Amino acid sequence: MIFLCILVLAATLIEKGSAECYVIPSDSDLVVCSDNSCVGRCYSNIGCFCSDQTQKCLPTNSECTPPDNLCCPEGNFWSSVDNCCTSKNCRNKCGSRGQKVESFNFSSFTSSFTATAFCYPSCQASEICENVNNVSTCNCNTTMYAGLNISALVPSVQCDSDIIEVSINKCLVTSLGFDSTSLTLNDASENCSYLYQTTTDNVTVVTLQSRPVTGWCGTVMKTDSSKVYYTNTLHIGILNKPIITTNPVNISFTCSYNLTMQTSLATALHPVLSSVNLTVNGEGSVLTTMAAYWDQAYSVPIQSTDEVLVGSPFYLGLFSESTDGDTFVLRVDDCFGTPDGDNNNVNKVMLVSGGCPANQGVDVAVEENGQSLQARIKINSFAFQSQPLVYITCNVRLCFKNATCTGCNVARSAESETSPLTISVNFLDSFSDSASSTASSWTMLAGSLFIFLSMKFF
Repeated sequence: MIFLCILVLAATLIEKGSAECYVIPSDSDLVVCSDNSCVGRCYSNIGCFCSDQTQKCLPTNSECTPPDNLCCPEGNFWSSVDNCCTSKNCRNKCGSRGQKVESFNFSSFTSSFTATAFCYPSCQASEICENVNNVSTCNCNTTMYAGLNISALVPSVQCDSDIIEVSINKCLVTSLGFDSTSLTLNDASENCSYLYQTTTDNVTVVTLQSRPVTGWCGTVMKTDSSKVYYTNTLHIGILNKPIITTNPVNISFTCSYNLTMQTSLATALHPVLSSVNLTVNGEGSVLTTMAAYWDQAYSVPIQSTDEVLVGSPFYLGLFSESTDGDTFVLRVDDCFGTPDGDNNNVNKVMLVSGGCPANQGVDVAVEENGQSLQARIKINSFAFQSQPLVYITCNVRLCFKNATCTGCNVARSAESETSPLTISVNFLDSFSDSASSTASSWTMLAGSLFIFLSMKFF
């Protein structure tokens, strides 16, 4: 902030053309704006200052653009004819600075004057510029919020896909007796207390960040048939002052998201997760996720502790995080199941082949494939004799929309071959001790599968 005092300066004058230009006294700390150590400029309403915005400077040539005498020392005004500060024929043009003083020493000057504060940049609409220990400071204008009570504390909430931001008017908080620096979430630890100031509609607000993740800094998640809700609480403490006029306040805030194949995965408490960082560069790879769901809406993920009875359906959802949905679609070429993750196991059963059901004894329906950046496959659960584990592998690729991406295509060109990536999932074993249990009692235990699959461009 720039602090400008109304000073009465002594001037030593010389002749320049038809005017007497002001010269800086030898014992003054005033500098010329064009000096390399200053590199100053003149500002509207406050005068001229060096680049550090604290040292006042004297303009030369055409540096002065503000009107009247704001550019010049007391008792002088800017002459556009001579391009300098002068007191000759000042008269009323110098305004309140029209009194010429012959002698003044900056070095012996003390603070025995009335200071006027000028804040640069200017304060926000909810603030006023005040002199605080000889420093111009933007403080809250508490008179703007006179008569308001706690019911006015209504934060704004911004819900993004990976970040939740809750913001509240800083000066309103202060005016009501609360401490704007005390904002915390349910978890008040340091890692959960990233608080910062921003300006919205010419009003200073304080903002705290959260994440739409279950348990993150005390975030609670709930779902219904169509949405997932993330709720946390904004805790605001009171100002530390002798007289207490209010109590700490807690304000709950919630962000809701449409429950889609992708967002619903965040609701799984114990998913089996595997990840790989892949890059897109020419024939690069793109991050793709596969998960098992209970319902046809692909909104309720199967978790590691869940059991799926043999013969009952589950739903395999795949989606690509490629942002170029206008150019590419996701194509599932084949899927298969094994009891041990070995692709060469003699008991391997094909589920999808050439993008269509393989019809090898397991009931499979390909509901969506090669039409968008997601694929949907319905599979009736199955199990291998005397084996509690089932491993599912899918080979996928990004396909150009103008290519053949839908339908059944067993034969593929060499350049479109996909590289299989198998993820082993440890399903919960709910089988009986007897390996000779009837087929109807066999259970395939499916956990949420997060699979990042290597893909090549078509």
